This record gives sequence, structure tokens and C-alpha cells, in this order.
Amino acid sequence: MASTSQASGFLPVNDQTGELRFSGPGYAIASGYAQNIFKGDPVKWHTDGTIQLATSDGTRSGTTDGENLLGIFQGVQYRNAQNAIVQSNYWPSGTVATAIQAYVIVPRSTKIRVQFANPSPGTTVQGFVNGQCDWRPNESPAGSTVTGISKTYLTAKQATRGQFIIDSFDPGTPLTDAFIDAFVYINEHDLSAAVNTVS
Repeated sequence: MASTSQASGFLPVNDQTGELRFSGPGYAIASGYAQNIFKGDPVKWHTDGTIQLATSDGTRSGTTDGENLLGIFQGVQYRNAQNAIVQSNYWPSGTVATAIQAYVIVPRSTKIRVQFANPSPGTTVQGFVNGQCDWRPNESPAGSTVTGISKTYLTAKQATRGQFIIDSFDPGTPLTDAFIDAFVYINEHDLSAAVNTVS
């Protein structure tokens, strides 16, 4: 991929069922929720039935260990303070709105493309296939408020279990590069049981 980061979040590319499906509109975000959610960010259900960033406290400074995911955020529609309908790739932090409806790629069968940072550039990452990783909520910047696209990517491989499992790497990229695109599936999912790493 590159010697410098070109992260663009988690990008759903296909589904094992043959059709890429997203759910929504219908998922709610709390009016005034004070975190940007960018297209390509992992999200979870909150106890109040809304969705938020998939961290321990729903913020960018929260932890990801053991946090189940609902899916990958794909955008939102809402009515703003002027009662105008807004459609956006991202949820702007602190937005006060009504009729909030978010789109999320939910199925665990969805294959997702995302950047992986090679811990030893110059050495192949092939051995990380079937390894598990979490996501990085605290990247700076976390995303673009112009395009609405996330800039997050995978953490280092987890020792036991992670939110995502690596299926393969982009065959068009040298596997020794510093940053490489991986293809992953959600492992820790709100709607199904996770598996422990076996590699």
C-alpha cells in the first residue's frame, strides 16, 4: 500500500451471501451526542437503544477491548434546528436534531477492507492472517469533516480475541510495506458469538 498511512476507515466490499446489505434508515443517534461518527467507523448499541462509537464509553478516548460491534457506520439523515432534512456521511459532534436515522452495515458475513500497520516493515505480514485486531478510535484526525470519511484502521494483533479477524491481505500490495490493506470480518458482534484467535 504505502510507507505512510492512507487510512480511510472500514470499507465494506462484499458479502458471503452474494449481496452487500446495510440496515437502515432506522438506527437512532441521541440528539446532542458529542462525538463525530464518520463513515467507516465501527459502532455499537448503547443501553438506551441508540448507536454510538464502539468503545467502552462511546467516546474516542474509550477502550475497545471486549466491546461488541453492531456494524460499520455508513451515514445518517436527520432534521436540523431549521427543520431541514440533512443527509451526511458523518454525524457532527453535538448536533441537536430530530428524526435521526443512521445507516449501518450489520451482517457479520460482510467482508471489509481496512488498513493494517505492519509492526515490522520489510517483513511479510502473511503470518497475521487469521489473527484478530481491534480498531483505533483515537486516531488524529479521526476523519474528514469535508468528506465525512473515517481515518481509523486496525490495531496491532490481539493476544486472545479481537473485534475483527483478518481473512487476507490485498494481493496487489507488497506484504512487506509499512501499511497494507487487509480484508477482515467482524468477530465480536452484538448479534452472534465471537471466536478466540487460533493463530
